[in-house]
Amino acid sequence: MSSFDKSPLSNDTRFFYGLGAAPYGIKDNGFSYFLLIFYSQVLGLSPVMTSAALSIAIIVDAITDPIIGYISDNWRSRWGRRHPFMYLAIVPICVSYAYMWNPPANMMASEQALFVYLVAMAVLVRIFLTFFEVPNTALISELTEDYDARTQLMGLRYMFGWLGGIGMAFLAYSVFLRETEGGGGGILAATGYGYYGIAAACLMFVGMMVSSLGTHRHISQLHVPPVRDKIKIGQVVSEVLETMKNRSFQSLFLASIFSGTAAGMQAALSIYFATFFWGLKASELAIFPIFQAVAACCAVPIAHALGKRFDKKRAAIGSFLFMICFGPLMLFGRLADIVPENDSPVLLPLLLGHNFVEVCVIIVFSILFGAMMADVVEDSAVDTTRRSEGVIFAARGFAGKMVSGLGILLAGVILSAANLPRNAAPEDVDVQVLVDLVLYAAPGQIVLYTLALLMITRYRISRKKHSENVTQLSIS
Repeated sequence: MSSFDKSPLSNDTRFFYGLGAAPYGIKDNGFSYFLLIFYSQVLGLSPVMTSAALSIAIIVDAITDPIIGYISDNWRSRWGRRHPFMYLAIVPICVSYAYMWNPPANMMASEQALFVYLVAMAVLVRIFLTFFEVPNTALISELTEDYDARTQLMGLRYMFGWLGGIGMAFLAYSVFLRETEGGGGGILAATGYGYYGIAAACLMFVGMMVSSLGTHRHISQLHVPPVRDKIKIGQVVSEVLETMKNRSFQSLFLASIFSGTAAGMQAALSIYFATFFWGLKASELAIFPIFQAVAACCAVPIAHALGKRFDKKRAAIGSFLFMICFGPLMLFGRLADIVPENDSPVLLPLLLGHNFVEVCVIIVFSILFGAMMADVVEDSAVDTTRRSEGVIFAARGFAGKMVSGLGILLAGVILSAANLPRNAAPEDVDVQVLVDLVLYAAPGQIVLYTLALLMITRYRISRKKHSENVTQLSIS
């Protein structure tokens, strides 16, 4: 069954594969950090309606993930089974993403119209991006079967994904959302978001096109699915469910559910904490992406070294446990009057240092987690006799997206429960409202991440087990 080129991957192949994650990072950064505050605080849509619209889009998108993954796994064409979908998606993604940040005036006439517009645009962006992201990600298990090389590839993918999002955030804070000398602009000004959306769409186009063209030459070396008779819906469902019976896959799938909910909530609330809780300005927030970019670059060799030294599972559990303990320290420190007040010159360096460590550990864990999922491909193929890279990565995305939508919805509920006023300046928000934000968000996040950690302990593919799987498939 194996169709791999046994020679080591070239540096340009690693680059082109990793670069494919940058557009998703750009999109994810916009959805996670800016879209909720843009539509709720800037355009006036209620936080609950905004988070509900984004949650609906995620649910619709998540349902399409396994379908696209299955079709991609079984597609036969002269351009292989992945690249046709990647090329097809590029232009629709960019057009819909730009329009999402530039709603027509007539759509802003009422909350109902704006809600419908946001749902429609968010659904289009997410579905079209799935057509690119699922096949592009699935290439990892076809480009190499080496246990450590996959960790390295996934590391580059996460590095580029974070750099894409971080780079776009830097442009947002330093260019599009910066405060002007006359007191205009800033995070709560509408004009900058429109230009931000157009610039992001252009960068996404470049990233997707370069990644697709750069990996195109490997099509002849990739796995070719067998010719099959007409496939019925019942057979599709049966094969997808058979793939999902793998115990290691189930552990990662369930971990994605809990961690995705927590991460979605954390990301949606982060800009609120930065703006209202810590009192940071856009010019100060623009410094964070610089440190995060360095953290993303540092995380790749760290994850690779930990994966080789301890195996992926042990390294992932260790990094995740550290992340759970370290993440909320600054928030709890402020409630305990340990962290300096917002007017202290020490606060910004403390926040930057904390964020640097937190982001580095998050990316290390994400790299190891993604590489663990890549190794499920052979483990599942031993039992099913089918290579299902698309289904496996799509199902993981399905879990993450379904519950990150729940996380965004929870963020909207928390904002409403804490009574954070719309269109309010940071200095006008009552202190108790900010305390409530912490007390609602942080404990729930810790519980969800802990449940994810428990699920990861059920994963059973070691370096030795993966080698046995590869050997068995090569002689079958």
